[in-house]
Order: sequence, then structure tokens, then C-alpha cells
Amino acid sequence: MTAAICSLVESARPGECPPTEGLEPPPFLVGVIQDLSLARDMPTIMEIVRKAARELTGADGATFVLREGDLCYYAEENAIGPLWKGRRFPMSACISGWAMLHGEAVTIEDIYEDPRIPVDAYRPTFVKSLCMVPIRTKAPIGAIGNYWASRHRATPHELGLLQALADSTSVSMENVAVYAELEKRVKDRTRELEQRSRELAEEHAALLELQRQKEELSALVVHDLKSPAAAIALAASLQLRSQDLKPADRRRWGIVFSSAERIIRTAANVLDIAQSQDGRLVPRHVDVELCGLLAEIREVVLPLAEKREQTIELSCDVPEGALRADRDLLGRTLQNLVDNALRYSPAKSTVRIEAHADAAWVTIAVCDEGPGIPVEMRGRIFDRFVRLEENARGGWGLGLSFCKLAVEAHGGTSWIEDNTPRGSRFCFRLPTALAQGTLMT
Repeated sequence: MTAAICSLVESARPGECPPTEGLEPPPFLVGVIQDLSLARDMPTIMEIVRKAARELTGADGATFVLREGDLCYYAEENAIGPLWKGRRFPMSACISGWAMLHGEAVTIEDIYEDPRIPVDAYRPTFVKSLCMVPIRTKAPIGAIGNYWASRHRATPHELGLLQALADSTSVSMENVAVYAELEKRVKDRTRELEQRSRELAEEHAALLELQRQKEELSALVVHDLKSPAAAIALAASLQLRSQDLKPADRRRWGIVFSSAERIIRTAANVLDIAQSQDGRLVPRHVDVELCGLLAEIREVVLPLAEKREQTIELSCDVPEGALRADRDLLGRTLQNLVDNALRYSPAKSTVRIEAHADAAWVTIAVCDEGPGIPVEMRGRIFDRFVRLEENARGGWGLGLSFCKLAVEAHGGTSWIEDNTPRGSRFCFRLPTALAQGTLMT
């Protein structure tokens, strides 16, 4: 610090720098520089400088001058009498302007003997001597002045201290400018984010309203579909009970019944998926005789299989009492899987339903001879509205999504495997009644 001060002084007045050995900056200056490093606005900087500039040199007055284009603005002062606070002068008409224009310090022992001094401006003041240092010697942005009421020639040491203060002030002013820009950017960005947040909230509210309307529409559509479909299914089932029905007519009425039943099942799936999103898909557990349920499902979908000359094989070794589940949800899950297997398998193929149980799980697999599911699609095929485009034959892509939701609602899991020699195995497992009892205890 001492060497830096002497270097500044030497550049202003060659040969006048005193010996630096043993000369240390006063602790006061060190404290001032620390305070300036923490300043975050111009008023704080000016308050620090106006006090420190006078105390460093024992002057009777000090000014803090800022450059405003071609003007010198006397922004702050600390003196035994009024100086020029708040006033502006042309750069060419005052000594602070001279210091900034030349980028160097100036010392004047007698203001009335120096032609650079505008004497008329100084007559009302106490000033007899002064020194002025620029704030930044390259492209100065201001100046700091010291004034004495009696003749005084500022020493190189005093100039060095004042210049050190000015240099620290320059760094602090630049930091303030940086912080101000950062704060402006933060505020601007905050306003942008708040505005975007409001827009997103409005968009979210609009989407919620749209979703509500869609759900209401879906409920109405489902209701309007189920009623006529149920009437068709009832009429078809009555026809199928007739003992005099010809085989060809029985096949036709069987297709009518299975198609109507599929409409009813799809409508129920839509409602259940909507309820699951609201957290309302809660199974009603009862004892389920699984082998009997599978046989019923086989009879329901048999007309569709016979139309395409397909075979449905059933293998079930799950004992009675092994499974407690929601019979309706489980039945629709199985029927969705079997229906898919028939529709995506070629004519004259075989669809096989397998079910077995151990102490913890009842595992069911519906095996087809279709094109199979690519490995990369097996995780997504259970998502809503996802279908294999190249093999899609109608449908909304909701059947498998419902199956997964129904299985998970029972505490089970579902997955897909390769079938041998071709096709897929759609598998799921549910906890046995024994395992459910163990969990409950």
C-alpha cells in the first residue's frame, strides 16, 4: 500500500515522494477501504468519502465531485463552511474539471495565485489552499477535493492517501454499477417470472375447466352409450336362450351380444380411469372363484372367436377361497385382455388363458399369437391412448390402461412377456386372500 501511494505521488510530482521505509497506511484508511468494498449504493459511498477525505489529511473541508458529461457536479461535501454542494460547473471552469480532464492530482497552495482557479466562485468561501485528485486516472468519473482555511501545501503523503481513497472509491463505484445492473436484471426477470406465473395459473385454470367439461361430457356420453347397449345386450341374451335358434342365427346373436357387452365394458373403463385420476378407484373385495369367472368370460367372447375360427384354451388350477378381489373390475380386466388377444391374433389362431396360485400370489396370463409387442413399447403400452399404430384395429387405447389401474388398485403388478413361438403373454398377479390377511394383520 505504501509503495502504491508513493508511486501515485511520484507520477504527479517527481522527486517529492518521501522515503517509504517504516511508512504504513493509517488503520483508518484500511477501515475506510473495507467500508467502501461493502457499499452497495452511491449515497453510502459519498457518505464514507466525505468523512474520510477530510480526516485523512486534517483538511477544513472536502468535496465529492461527479462527472456528468461536460459538467462537474458537486454531489457531497463536509466542511467548516458552505462550499458548492448541489451545484454544477463546466469542466473547463473549475479545478475538479482540470483534474479529471488531465487525469492527475493537483495541489494549489494559494488559490488567488493560480490562473486555473475561478476566483469569483471561491471568494464567498473560507478556502485558501486546496488539493484535488481524480477518481480513476484513466477516463476519470469524478474527483475528491480537500480545502484549507489557511495557506497549506499538501504533502506527497497527503496526496498519496487521498489518491488511494479515490482509487478505492472508483472500484466501489464500479461495483455499485454492477450490482445495480444485476439488481435491475433480477427485478426485470422477477417481473417476467411473475407475469409468466400468472399466465400459467390462468392457463391451468382454463385447462381445469376444460377438463371438467370433458369429464362431464364423457359421463353423459357413457350414460347415453350404456343404456342402449345394455338393451341390445339384453335382447341378444334372450335370443341366445332360445332352444330353437339355428346355429347360424346363434352365431349372429352371439356377435351382437359380445359387441354390445364390449360397448358397455368400454364405457365402464372410461369412467373407472377418470375415477382413478381422482383417487376414487377402490376395489370392493369379495371371494372370487377365479376358474368359474374365466369360464364365464370365455363364453362371452366365444362368438367373436368363432367368427374368426379362433380357439380359446383355458388352464386354471386356482382353488376356491384363494382370491379376494373386486369381481367386476377383475372380470373387465380379463375380458379386455382376452378381447385384445383375439383381435390382434390372426384367424384360426389360439388364445390361451392360464391361471395358477402359490401362497402369496395368483398369477394370470393371457397368451396370443399376434405380432408381439416390441421391447421398447412394453412400458408405454399401458399408458392411456397408446396403441401400436401398425396393428391398431379401432379402440381408444384405454383398455390396457384400465387393466393396469385395476391391477394396481388390488395391490398387484402387470407386465408383458414373449409368447413361444410367437405373440405375447399379458401377465398380472394379485395377492392371495392369505397374503391379504397377512398384510392386514
